[in-house]
Amino acid sequence: MSITDIIIFVILRAATPGDLAPVQAICAQVLDRDPEAARLPAIMAATPGRLSVVAEAAGDVTGACYGSLRTRAGRPVLGYLDLLAVAQSAAGRGIGLALLAEMEQLLTERGADELIIGGHPPVYLWPGIDVRYTVMTCLASRAGYTRYADATDMVVDLSTADLRDAHESARLAAAGVVLRRATRAESADLMSWLRAGPWRESTWPDEVARTLDRDPAACHVACRDGQYLGFACHGSVRAGWFGPMGTLSAERGRGIGAALLRRCLADMRAAGEQTAMIGWVGPVRFYARAVGARIDRVYWLYRKRRGE
Repeated sequence: MSITDIIIFVILRAATPGDLAPVQAICAQVLDRDPEAARLPAIMAATPGRLSVVAEAAGDVTGACYGSLRTRAGRPVLGYLDLLAVAQSAAGRGIGLALLAEMEQLLTERGADELIIGGHPPVYLWPGIDVRYTVMTCLASRAGYTRYADATDMVVDLSTADLRDAHESARLAAAGVVLRRATRAESADLMSWLRAGPWRESTWPDEVARTLDRDPAACHVACRDGQYLGFACHGSVRAGWFGPMGTLSAERGRGIGAALLRRCLADMRAAGEQTAMIGWVGPVRFYARAVGARIDRVYWLYRKRRGE
């Protein structure tokens, strides 16, 4: 009997702290579109509420999957497949499908009525599957997921971007609009404003809260007469990533968003970042004009409802 005739049994089990290093190595190996791939498992492991499963064969970790749950008031529970990676040496053995099925079971046992392949805000890695990860898109289709939307990331070259904002700040100040860095001391007031405004149904308040714990806070705000008009932040989950950002609809068109954006990107450049990623972009034209951003990644979003 040749070595190729030997069946290697795969064990699926919950991840342990000792699995982090081999899972990081697998991610660095197979997620070649992500410069920070080796850091992603640590982000997942450090996030409360994340579920994890690893595949082990002959004593070696050959793959891993992370998932999470999100409840929605009055609506079904959402289950997220945050991260899935299988070592190249174990490709083609059905390990990815087995890990996916195991995580689906864990999520549905906890009440998930709908499953989404993508990140669970406020700690999410991607909005969906990068279209260049062909194997993963095929796995999603094979597992019964339906593609329902697209998403786009943009990138800014911080070495060449014009981030000067003195003129804009002066113009806005003349109109009574003050741009400044948020502080940890105002966290309660800022969170109350966010949760009472147009972003109350989103996860943005939680994402902003994470940036206020930094020193200095990685969030800038626009105010008039002590009232918030807009905000922008960076590094909520991953260094080098911008967002979220929002301006009250009545205040748009005044240049507030562009000024806040430049201030955040200036922070990132000062911290040594060479590029800034703008995740899950809506207004592509706005970012292209404001700081010369260009489209960098496109994702397909997949979901599956219970029983499908």
